Amino acid sequence: MRRVKSLASDEDGAELVEFALSATILFAMIFGIIQFSLLMFAGNFVAIAAQQGTRYAMVRGSDWTIPCAAVSSYDCEVNTPTMVQNYILSQPHPGLNLKASNITVTWPTTTASGATCVQYSQGCQVEVKVSYPFKLSIPLFSASFPLTSTSIETIQD
Repeated sequence: MRRVKSLASDEDGAELVEFALSATILFAMIFGIIQFSLLMFAGNFVAIAAQQGTRYAMVRGSDWTIPCAAVSSYDCEVNTPTMVQNYILSQPHPGLNLKASNITVTWPTTTASGATCVQYSQGCQVEVKVSYPFKLSIPLFSASFPLTSTSIETIQD
């Protein structure tokens, strides 16, 4: 009985247990900060992808007579969602695994002021929406954040 009481009051190894608990919390916080930084980084690239897609379609509007054969073509018309999706997917987006299913392209038949216009024509608009599911993986915690960005521009050419 005396031996059990002496073991119960012994503090040998207490520092090790305290360090293990503190280190677990500290490392979880460090990994959390890193993951939230990556979340912000990914959100920025999703916004850039949407902006690049609208710009690509905006400058290749109705003045051109032939459809674009490749994403690097300059003197051609962009008139299908696939063309814009392929352009966005050809751009470097470090750390993101974008797919065509994450990119939605529409040509609303209205101008910026709300007047009706002919689709793909000058003064009409193009809208690109890019979404990306960011998986947050922090020790002891896991979640997914849907990142989305929409860009609308008026067709210039």
